[in-house]
This record gives sequence, structure tokens and C-alpha cells, in this order.
Amino acid sequence: MNRWMWGLVGLTLLSVLLRSAPLFLLTLFLALIAGAALLWLRLCLVGVSYRRQFERTRLFHGDEVALDIEIVNAKPLPLAWLHAEDELPKALHIEPARLSHSHRPGRQRLINLISLRWYERVTRHYRVRAVQRGAWTFGPTRLLSGDMFGFDVREEMLETVDTLLVYPRIVPLTALGLPSDRPFGEFRAMRQLAEDPLRLNGARDYVSGDSMRYVHWKATARRSALQTKTFDASANRPLALFLNINTHEHAWEGYDPDLQEYAITATASLARWAWDQGQAVGLFANAVTQPGARIVRIRPAGHRNQLALIFEALARVIPFGRWPLEETLRYEGLHLPYGTTIVVVTALLTEPLRRTLLYLHDRSFALALVTLGPAGETPPIPGVRRYHLGGHAEWEKLARIALA
Repeated sequence: MNRWMWGLVGLTLLSVLLRSAPLFLLTLFLALIAGAALLWLRLCLVGVSYRRQFERTRLFHGDEVALDIEIVNAKPLPLAWLHAEDELPKALHIEPARLSHSHRPGRQRLINLISLRWYERVTRHYRVRAVQRGAWTFGPTRLLSGDMFGFDVREEMLETVDTLLVYPRIVPLTALGLPSDRPFGEFRAMRQLAEDPLRLNGARDYVSGDSMRYVHWKATARRSALQTKTFDASANRPLALFLNINTHEHAWEGYDPDLQEYAITATASLARWAWDQGQAVGLFANAVTQPGARIVRIRPAGHRNQLALIFEALARVIPFGRWPLEETLRYEGLHLPYGTTIVVVTALLTEPLRRTLLYLHDRSFALALVTLGPAGETPPIPGVRRYHLGGHAEWEKLARIALA
């Protein structure tokens, strides 16, 4: 634009020196065009807004959600062209969309090139499919526009960011190779839990010392021998899930993304099962969530938002563990409610972790160990119920089932 201004000054001086009226009129006409272009350039992005609107912002793995992009020109000056580049995550499928590469790793750009009349609103409709767990950010957005003659371009960055949360895969326990009924069995802890008289599960022969108020008279009549009622342990027995986010012993070895996702899927599925059983459930992990770097510490509870809190933490958890799981187990285990069942999900079973599990067993905790990958090749731990879910082959099969 500066070159045009200097050119007009030169033409004006030349028309005066030559005393040429036609040249002066041409210069005046060009000056009017340049003035209009300059005004257009200064006002082109004034009153322009760009807004994303999701049908919902929390999805389960495999869900689809509608995304509407609304672009508004709220001024009496039309726009000959507007170029919008919106930063999006590569991990999600977006259709139909014109996409281009981004210089930021794991990102791509959604391109919209449109023209807008005065006070016009344009809405573009897309479908986003949640094919990968995580907390995915949309934005910032880069807007480009200019005058109708293409003399110059103005740019503006909109820092508004939206987050789409994708929960982990949730599968039935049978798909993990776990029994759907009492997957962790009946633990025989040294300190017995109080029986719940509202949860009758059968009868046994009467023995000296049994309370007469628990005599099962119908069973006594059938068997012609005195029978005593038996009950399940209290329905409020809490379940604490401990997720080991590490898949290798040393940080410099990196991590195995497949085994890590397998562990997260198993943890989420166990939490869902416990919730469906009406059981208080909690989650602990040796990692933090983003943003905010919050420690994953959700104590066992049974309130209605508990499962959503667990799913959100698993969606936001970063892939690198900040400390060994045995540190989390030793600290949090001593602060768990009485009678809590501890379930450890891990693809890495180190000697310090084994010693910690033995320590908790000696303190009369009911323990279960769910292993993946190489952790399944380690020797059994006395007093710890153990399940092995398999490795990469089992995860690939499970991932196909979850996406079907």
C-alpha cells in the first residue's frame, strides 16, 4: 500500500508540472480507489467473529458429535474474502473438511475461505468422530482478510480454545477375559468385614455360638436340621483402582502406547463394572492430568458424579508417569477406608512393586493384580489374586471390537 501512496504523490506532482488535467483526474480517481482500499483494509476484520459450537463436549470412544463453525460479519462493510485457519487435533476424524498441515506436531488446520455480505452469518457443519482417548483442544484461529483489490492483507489471531473430552474405551469384563460375576472373588482378609443382613445369600448348618435371630427356619424345615442364614459382605465395600501409567522401568525407554491404552481401558471398564454393582469406587495413578498437572487421586465414593470424575481423569491423564506406582500405593493405601479392595492394573511389575503388594497384604488388605504384556511373565505373589489380560495381540483384537 505504501508503494501505491508514493506513486500517487508522484503522479500528482507530474500532473501539476505538466499542467495536465486528464492526468490529474486519473490521479484523483486512483487516489479515491487507494483511499477506499485503505479504509477497507483497516476495517476488514472489525466486527468479524468466529465461533465453534459442539453438540456436546464429552464423548465416549467411537461416538460422533456435530460441530458447527459460525462466522459473522457484524458491520455494514462487506468482505470480498475471508480466510480462516482453525487449529485442530490430528487424532480425531473431521468430515467434510478441507484440511492442511500445521507446523505444530499432532495438529492440523481446518480451512474456510468465504466471502461475507454486510451483517451476514455463515455456518459450516461438520461431524467429529472420537477415535482416540484424550482431552483435545480446538484453536486458536487465524483470520486473514484485506481490501477487495488485493493490495494488502490483515491478520488476526483469535485465542479462544475449546476442549473436546473423549473417554476411554469401555468394554464388558468378559471381553477382558475377566468373569463378570465377582471378578475378584471372595477375599478372606484377616480382619473380617461386617455382614450385611439385607444381603441374604444362603444357609449353612448351625454351630454353637450362632445367634438364634439368624436361624433360617424354612431351610431348617426342609433339611430337618437347624440352619443359620449367611450373608454377603456389606454392599458398601469400596474398590480402589491403581493404574500404573508406566510400561517401562526407566523414563528414557519411553512408553508402549498400546499397552498403556490397554491398561487405561481395563481400568475404565473395571470402574464402570463396580459402579453398575452399586459399589463405591476410586482411582489413583502415578501420573498427572492436563491442563493443571493435577495428581490422579479420586478417593472411593458412591455419589452420582463419581464415575464421570474417573472417566475424565483417565481421558486427561498424560502418558508419562511422574513416579513409581509403589510410592502411590504405599501412601494412598494407608489412607483408604477400612475394608477397601485394592486392584492394581499394570504392564510393569518391578521388584519394589511386588514388595509393596506384599506389605499391603500383610496389613490385611484384599488385593488383586491385573497384568498386561511382560508383567504377566513374572512369578505369582502370595496372597494376591491375579489376572493376566494378554499383550499386543489381545489389545488389537479388543480395539477392533470396541470400534465395531
